[in-house]
Amino acid sequence: MVENYKIYLLTSEFHQICDWRSYKITTHGSRPVMILVIEEHNYPDCYCCIPISKDDDKNVKYKNLFDDPKKTDLVYPININKYDNYLLIQNMFYVRKEFIGDPFKVNGKEIVVLNPKRKSEILKRVQKLDILMNKGIISYVPREKVYDIQISYLASKKK
Repeated sequence: MVENYKIYLLTSEFHQICDWRSYKITTHGSRPVMILVIEEHNYPDCYCCIPISKDDDKNVKYKNLFDDPKKTDLVYPININKYDNYLLIQNMFYVRKEFIGDPFKVNGKEIVVLNPKRKSEILKRVQKLDILMNKGIISYVPREKVYDIQISYLASKKK
């Protein structure tokens, strides 16, 4: 994976083609809107996306969080070491670049995870969960299925 950790919004078009509730993600019927994006070499036309929020920050809690100068490297609202972020990473999926929306900004500045230690923590958790998923120990969002839905949609859109 490439060292590029940015926060984006998903486009509404993505949600029109992927019914998030069918993947049994515990979002109480809502779907993620804010995502943490990690570029991956294996999917050059996609981003590896970890859901962060199921709203578009209408209550400005994320803007307030990222606006705090003491907490500029946070990814989640609670420190990554104390937060059960495995569920978020477990729900990681691939999104074609066409479906990535606007960057999430605070005071006109795009939010990027800069702290190398924080990036390493996230990547280690992603790798650990991938091992558990490949062994069939835990269930997860069917990444390939989500990817295939996007490919089919884009192919039919070109016709």
